[in-house]
Amino acid sequence: MNIRARENCGGCLRASPVFVEREKYCSFGHVQVQVCRPWGRKIFPTSFWLKCPYLVRLAGKIESAGGVRELEEYIVSHNLVHEWRKYNIIHQVIRLGLGGERMNDFMRRYRGRIFRDVMRGGVGGIRVGEGVNVKCLHLQTASFIGLGFHPAGEWLKSKGLYGECDSCLCDKG
Repeated sequence: MNIRARENCGGCLRASPVFVEREKYCSFGHVQVQVCRPWGRKIFPTSFWLKCPYLVRLAGKIESAGGVRELEEYIVSHNLVHEWRKYNIIHQVIRLGLGGERMNDFMRRYRGRIFRDVMRGGVGGIRVGEGVNVKCLHLQTASFIGLGFHPAGEWLKSKGLYGECDSCLCDKG
C-alpha cells in the first residue's frame, strides 16, 4: 500500500474537512483515500475519506440503487455481524491514534461529551449497536482501501469498489 505522510498544511488539503495525516495513492499517482484526524477545524469522525473521482461516482451510483441496504443484508446473511462489530472497534482505535495524545487529552478534559461521542462511533462515526448500520458506501470503500480489508470486502470488490480505474480518469477532469 502506497501511503505517504503529509506535512501540516494549515488545516486542510483541497476539499478535505480536517488535517490530513496520510494519503493513499493509486498507481497513476492520484489520491484515492485521505486519512484524517478527528480534531481540526471541525470535529470529524471519518478517518478514511474517499477522494478518487471514479470511486466516488461509482459508490454514489451503487448507493442510489439501494447499495447500502444490500451491503447491510450481505453482512447479516453471510454471518459477518461479529466481524462487522470488530471492524468498528478497529476504527475507534484508529481514530484514537489519529487524534494524538495532546489533542485527545484536551478534548477528553474540556469537551468530554464530544470526545466520547466521536470515540464511541465506528466507521465514520457510525453508531455501533446490535444491528448493522453501514451509513454510506463512500465510507466503506475508503475504509476498505485505507486498511486493505473489510468484513464484506468480497461484496465491495464484486461491485468494483476496490482498486482503481483503468484509464486515469482523474486527468480527464
